[in-house]
Amino acid sequence: MNIRHWSAGLLLSLSMLSAQAAEVLDRIVVAVNDGVILQSEIDRAIEDAQRQIRERNIKPPSDEALRGQVVERLILTRIQTQRAAQAGIRIDDRELNEVLTSIAQKNGLSLSEFATELRKDGLDYLAVREQVRDEVLVQRLRSKEVESRISVTDQDVDLLLQQLGGNENVEYRLSHILVAIPEGASSEVRSAAHAKAEGLQKRLKAGEDFGQIAIASSDGQQALQGGDLDWRKASDLPTLFAATAGKLKPGEVSDLLETTGGFHLIKLVGVRGGEERKSVSETRARHILVQQNTLRTDEQARQLARDLYDRVQAGEDFEKLAKEFSDDPGSKNSGGDLGFQPPGVFVPEFQIRLDQLKPGEVSPPFRTQFGWHVASVTDRRTRDTTEESKRARARQAIGNRKAAEEYELWLRRLREEAYIEYRLPDDAANAAQKS
Repeated sequence: MNIRHWSAGLLLSLSMLSAQAAEVLDRIVVAVNDGVILQSEIDRAIEDAQRQIRERNIKPPSDEALRGQVVERLILTRIQTQRAAQAGIRIDDRELNEVLTSIAQKNGLSLSEFATELRKDGLDYLAVREQVRDEVLVQRLRSKEVESRISVTDQDVDLLLQQLGGNENVEYRLSHILVAIPEGASSEVRSAAHAKAEGLQKRLKAGEDFGQIAIASSDGQQALQGGDLDWRKASDLPTLFAATAGKLKPGEVSDLLETTGGFHLIKLVGVRGGEERKSVSETRARHILVQQNTLRTDEQARQLARDLYDRVQAGEDFEKLAKEFSDDPGSKNSGGDLGFQPPGVFVPEFQIRLDQLKPGEVSPPFRTQFGWHVASVTDRRTRDTTEESKRARARQAIGNRKAAEEYELWLRRLREEAYIEYRLPDDAANAAQKS
């Protein structure tokens, strides 16, 4: 059979059926503000969710429950990408290709090989591209409208470290179920959410699978992953979660936890890690920088640096020469002293030269992007940075935590303000609009 002719015949047949198929495959299922979600998008998202569920060895929920979760996730994504467009956030094809290339490289593949592997797995590469574009848009939007407003005080850091005690480096793997409560909800709505959460808790105590219930009923961002929060340090968890996880044994499920955002159930899957000391090797150096300028060619700069090196070697004072000849305004007045610095502060060419010197030695002239240098190492030390590292990690963890909490509230407000119209049969619409 001639493949080319067979393919042309198939395409002709498909084109004849397209008018009928389009209505079935790509009908509008949900209107979201001035955009829509098509049947084909939902079908692809359901297939992807089913694949992830299989990979996690979780018993799948009912088709209705899974469809409802998928539709809701698509609605939230569409609302955010629309907001990003309004905010002028764009991801062009060049930038998208850079992101995809980075993802491919992390998997040891070129971009073309990555596309081939996706197709082997039955995934539509073009659909994956657009999904990645949406994810980058959402992250940019979140950074602009949520994370940029987050602040962390020294008092926040002190309080967290006090609460964690010696468990700052302990990591927990948790699974999570959330029954969300809308902002400003009435007591009746809150009571209904509490009743729903209690019902889920009873089902878990009766032995039902945590991951399956999370996929079907959780309002958390990781619902379609069975509620899996992956490994996180105690400092990266909400304070209530970290305190509760420390009291659970692997496999145990918590009592009902209440916050302003809703009711939570967490399961401790595993725990690892513990206290560890950290230190950093620092080098104290000084240098004389000689730059090319309107009165001095690069060759003349090199020659001057060589002359200065010879004068230092002959016994002249390095500090005095730096004050007189160095073109580095930041260190010139201090005799070229750069202070104690950890690795990574200086450009690689400079750092390599310092690493080759013993205290008291002076380097021959060498070039970096800034000009010609004569450098000397005056001292080295190892400094304990355990407490400093703890505070830095705590500050980052608090920022991440505050951003996550604010993001949930912000997303809920966007959802409540959006115009959503379901164009589904009644049973599917009910699933999509589950409480």
